[in-house]
Amino acid sequence: MTTRVKVLREFSANGKPLLVGLPGMGKVGYFSVNYLLKTLGGELVAEIYSTYFPPHLMVKGKGLSDLFVGRLYDAGKALIFTADTQPQNPEGQNEVCDSLLSFLTRGGFKGHVVAAAAFVVPEAGTERKVFVAGNDNKIVEVFRKLGGTPLDDGVIVGINGAIVGWAKYYGLDAAVLLGETWSAIVEFDEADYRAAKAVIDILSKYLGVETDTSPLLSSAEVIESNISAALAHISRMASRKEREERREVL
Repeated sequence: MTTRVKVLREFSANGKPLLVGLPGMGKVGYFSVNYLLKTLGGELVAEIYSTYFPPHLMVKGKGLSDLFVGRLYDAGKALIFTADTQPQNPEGQNEVCDSLLSFLTRGGFKGHVVAAAAFVVPEAGTERKVFVAGNDNKIVEVFRKLGGTPLDDGVIVGINGAIVGWAKYYGLDAAVLLGETWSAIVEFDEADYRAAKAVIDILSKYLGVETDTSPLLSSAEVIESNISAALAHISRMASRKEREERREVL
């Protein structure tokens, strides 16, 4: 298999962290870094092509189309790596992590690597915790002081987790921030805006920037209300079916 980095324009990584967020459960990681990218503004500086990405040509309108690729942006305060999908097997996820960090460190990158992801729980309140797991005590402590809760156990799957381990191979301090995510949102394949807000708030403090995340609360309320209504309907239908089955038995 092949993974290649295409440099689009020169950029400087000096003094900047790398933020990573690709699609995953609740879309927390992907939405968090892309929200910051929109807030900070950013210039696309490199693309990662890989035979591990799905072999799909996406048509974007007026006949224009493109492959799934990873995208690296220079957003001033940070480098941001994201994509509209990620390789669906461990070999591809590991290779993309390796290729990206190899490319950056060859160019002199020495900053933190900070990924965003979801921590799925069966029930979640309006205030979401952000858990942190890192490859070094110092960086875990950085995010603990910013409001994160160190994670005691578990397994974090996908690039958003694996890149923390690959960063250690390259001598880079790295952490992943996991927003507490309501499992029902994952099951309905929606975005958990409340979890993303919690992650973005910590990342904003880490970067020293002001980010207005208040609009995310109204989006969260709409999604959560719709899901709660759907779950209530499913429960009513299940109860009705159970009553009908009992009558048939009698």
